[in-house]
Amino acid sequence: MKKEYIKFYKEYGWVVIRNFLKKKEIEEMKSKLIEKTKHKSEFFYYETIKKKEKLRRIEKVTDFSKDIKKILCSKKNINLIDELEQGKHTLFKDKLNFKFPGGKGYLPHIDGHFFWKDKNKKYQDGWKKYSSNFINLVLPLEVSNKKNGCIYVANKSDTDKLGKTFSKVTKKLVLNTPNIKKIDKKKFNFIPIELNIGDIFFFNWKCAHFSENNLSKNSRMIFYATFCKKNKNKNLRKLYYYDKQNSHNNIKNKSLLFT
Repeated sequence: MKKEYIKFYKEYGWVVIRNFLKKKEIEEMKSKLIEKTKHKSEFFYYETIKKKEKLRRIEKVTDFSKDIKKILCSKKNINLIDELEQGKHTLFKDKLNFKFPGGKGYLPHIDGHFFWKDKNKKYQDGWKKYSSNFINLVLPLEVSNKKNGCIYVANKSDTDKLGKTFSKVTKKLVLNTPNIKKIDKKKFNFIPIELNIGDIFFFNWKCAHFSENNLSKNSRMIFYATFCKKNKNKNLRKLYYYDKQNSHNNIKNKSLLFT
């Protein structure tokens, strides 16, 4: 990886790499995926747009499609992540957001920073239960711009304005959610990340982000895959999804509300 990418990521907590993947490869994967979505699955979540049910998200998308897993978890991607965050990483969670015309965006939030109750009704510290650090990989299947609801990201240092630790940051957010309170939004300078097919975007979990509604006539399909440092003794992805399924939070709604 070019040194300037690593330097930029270390300073701001995010980086965009243009033309990282072949456009043809992405378009082929998209065609296969659309064909598979003709049949409903337990991985699918929907929203209503103009009284019509539209697919909003596919959870655990790498379980749903081996082709997607091959790209998202490629040696090329993993090596990049290991360089950016300096350590050996593994897939933690993943999803595909569709955002059809009229589709809703997401409120400004900080990934993994929320409190939740496990199956024994004991409060847990969001994603911190599984690892101390995470990095997100964003891969568009279609052009993502301001009109169709691209992601907006703030520098990692902006989150420090809420606090330096997980506990301090989380206590400043809307109760039991990763959402930033309205009074604190002015502390964040959000930057639109417009992406073309073949581009790839990485950002640390402490980078606040959001997206607007899709006001265009075009859909905005985009992958989000989260990676964390490997733990030789635990399958963190399996543990996360088990907890998500068995927690006392409203997990189905959570899957639609938080990116």
